[in-house]
Amino acid sequence: AVDDDADILYTIKAICEAAGWHMDGASDGAEALRLLRERRTYDLVLLDYHMPRMDGLTLLGFVREEFPHLPVLVLTVDEDQATADAFLDAGATDFALKPIKAPDLIARIRLHLRLAAAEQQLERRPQDQLPKGIQRQTLEAIVAALRETRDFVTQQELAEMSGFAYQTVCRYVAHLEDEGLVEVQLNYGQLGRPKKLVRWRDKRK
Repeated sequence: AVDDDADILYTIKAICEAAGWHMDGASDGAEALRLLRERRTYDLVLLDYHMPRMDGLTLLGFVREEFPHLPVLVLTVDEDQATADAFLDAGATDFALKPIKAPDLIARIRLHLRLAAAEQQLERRPQDQLPKGIQRQTLEAIVAALRETRDFVTQQELAEMSGFAYQTVCRYVAHLEDEGLVEVQLNYGQLGRPKKLVRWRDKRK
């Protein structure tokens, strides 16, 4: 957890310990980067926005360069869309608003630890352990296309983004849905079958 307020770090540490997690605290971005680089074993980062010397947005840029898949939850008092968009564009995984509420923070941490574990398991799974009809290179390309957008997209749009046939995309989306790695919405705006909209689950809800 990275925050220049010692009281907030104390609160977060107490919440994490109550949930059974170990937390290391850093009071600024430089200290956070040092810990991440030295230990390289962290599962998630809680990141404050407003800090002296290096704000949370700048730190997030460094984290994404060196730890592209590490979940980063931003702690902020700002609720404006411009702030949210800036962090999402920089690669933030989710947001938790201050003042911190223990149940909300614990739920968000649990969700993103679970999703990160599922994603790592998917990446480590040998080709012969993937379901029949699922090829790793195609799967990685479709996942990369989903990661590039924070919005829901139709499967046809995803096919155009990834360069694969619509039927292929539908099969891989179904697999990712089974793995719990995508969010799904159904659009009933027109007559006939509803359109399935999907997005990568680690984006802000």
